[in-house]
Amino acid sequence: MDPPVPPRLPGPAGFLLSVPAGVLTAVACGTAAAAGVPAGASVVPAAALATAAVAARTTTPGALVAAAVCWAFADGFVLNGRAELHIGPDDLALLVTLLAVAVLARVLPVAAGRLRRGAGPVRDGCGPRPWIP
Repeated sequence: MDPPVPPRLPGPAGFLLSVPAGVLTAVACGTAAAAGVPAGASVVPAAALATAAVAARTTTPGALVAAAVCWAFADGFVLNGRAELHIGPDDLALLVTLLAVAVLARVLPVAAGRLRRGAGPVRDGCGPRPWIP
């Protein structure tokens, strides 16, 4: 028998959790930069980890908001260093990456649970269809 799964946190709680996650990301990347690690090398993994941690526990809207908040902290305080948000190619690439991480953090546990229970995709001879409960 699988252990009980705690309920998802509502979207506003995902936002509230994303603020300290974003702050910790910025502090960790700033510390790494002080130790000589380039900011670009540390910001993507740190922000992705923070986003995934919050997104896994909240709703889909909360996960997307968490990605946006973590992006704002990482972009404003780490990549640009002066608390300014920019919309350049690197900034948009980080935003798209964090949004993808948030969606994957919400979708992969559901898919893994369905596969573990043996409830794979529904097939009726017409090719693959969306996963229907």
